[in-house]
Order: sequence, then structure tokens, then C-alpha cells
Amino acid sequence: MSYRKGANFERKVKKLFEKKGFTAVRSAGSHSKADLLIKELSLSVQCKALKSFSGYRLMEGADALVVKADYRKPLIVMSLEKFLEVLK
Repeated sequence: MSYRKGANFERKVKKLFEKKGFTAVRSAGSHSKADLLIKELSLSVQCKALKSFSGYRLMEGADALVVKADYRKPLIVMSLEKFLEVLK
């Protein structure tokens, strides 16, 4: 992934959180473990703009997808729009 593509996506996600009234701080240049920090939620966010992601196919018709690899904690995947809707 190019730096520009990733940085543009981080800025887009930051703006979406800000439009919902959250304070989002971007860590430009990947100098920390997360790309964004959503202050009010104490939530660190890692942003990835991928060419493809098989999760879209797996969540067809659902609002969220919970996935788990062997010996790892479950993760939840949902659209950013749905996540922001659930928060407010």
C-alpha cells in the first residue's frame, strides 16, 4: 500500500469521527501503534486501505462479523458508518 493511499484513508476516517462529534487525533507517519486516537472513547484505531478483503463476502446480509483465529481473541468487523451509528 502506498503511503499516500494510507494517509488519505486515515484522514477520511478521522473526518468521519469528527463529523459525529468525536475528537480524533492522527498519528502521521505511523510513529505509534495506531493511526488514530478517539479521545472520548479512549479508542485507538488502526486504518488499512486494502485492495481486497474477504470479510465483505463473509458478512453479507449482516451488520457485523465476529471472527476468531485459533488461540487468538475474537474480533468484530462492521462498517464504519454502522459503528458510528451504534455509538451515538
